[in-house]
Amino acid sequence: MPRISEKEKEFGSIVLGLKNLNPSWQAPQISRFLQQAENPPSLRKHQLLTKVGRVLKRNTINDKQRSGCPVTVTTSAFQGQVKSLIRLKKGASIRNVASILNKKGIECCPQTKSRLCQTLRKKFGTKKSGKYWEWDRVVNTDFSGKFTLESFRKKKNHGICAEEWEIIPPPLLNASTDKFKKGIIFWGAISSRGLIPAEGPVNLTKWLHQQQQQKKKDRRKYLTSDLYAKFLQQKSAPAIKLKFKNTNLVPIFQDDQDNKHRTNIIMNTVDTSFDERIDPEVGDAKFADVWPIETVWGAIKEKLREETFENELQLEKRVVKEWKTFTVTKCQQMMEKIPSQLKLVIDQEGEHINGH
Repeated sequence: MPRISEKEKEFGSIVLGLKNLNPSWQAPQISRFLQQAENPPSLRKHQLLTKVGRVLKRNTINDKQRSGCPVTVTTSAFQGQVKSLIRLKKGASIRNVASILNKKGIECCPQTKSRLCQTLRKKFGTKKSGKYWEWDRVVNTDFSGKFTLESFRKKKNHGICAEEWEIIPPPLLNASTDKFKKGIIFWGAISSRGLIPAEGPVNLTKWLHQQQQQKKKDRRKYLTSDLYAKFLQQKSAPAIKLKFKNTNLVPIFQDDQDNKHRTNIIMNTVDTSFDERIDPEVGDAKFADVWPIETVWGAIKEKLREETFENELQLEKRVVKEWKTFTVTKCQQMMEKIPSQLKLVIDQEGEHINGH
């Protein structure tokens, strides 16, 4: 029960006392009486009227016990359950935690993953032979994440074990460390027509470096909304349109729903570059076990996990080599599998698909 200050209790007592002495009085009469008193409340007329009306309606100087309202994201009960579900738990993803909370009756998402999957299946079809099959027009795009020059399992900054810190040799104690490992981020897409671009993914790191001014070449460059809009116009849209050029199919664009991808400049750029797209509120960003481009990047990274490269050119050639192993037939099978993947997510009430 909320705590009521002594001043508020005194005000409530006066209002209820006046009502007891004058049973016929309502909020307007009591408010007028208080305003004409020697020491009137420091409230405006309508504020005082509202406050008096609230006291009369509740008929008590204390706030009544609240009803059993559902747990929301702002309550300590919700936050406590989230912490207990993610702390020291294996595979504690946002989707899995949300699914468990929903099963417990705590609606933590206004639109659950199951509903999103149902919407995608209904809009783009469930069977290839069906009337509403549209997955052969969908273009699933995403960035790769960083491919590093060093082996994924090779630790350059090894830990140092010692009983006393003084016995650690100065060269080891003061050894330099790499905070950011050198590597490349790529952009690519998958469709029923094959991977896009067919000759290899776009080197985003190199493209970003080319956007810098000559005197600022050594500074780190980040993909802002403006740069992503430019990238879509210069790289993504031409590559996708080229893949569908000699077909009767109109591509449906889908990208990772990052916050910057939802800005007005990006939405407008996509609308002018493509005739159709999967709406941001439908194409959820947390469908790594559904969108096949995630599988493509994951497979390539697994192939390169044990390898070390001397320079970025060598790394890029190796990625392109693995990229070309995904044939058109293989891509078609992966795109046709999306409806069944969505069905599995629905059956598991939004949880990640095991074994993906």
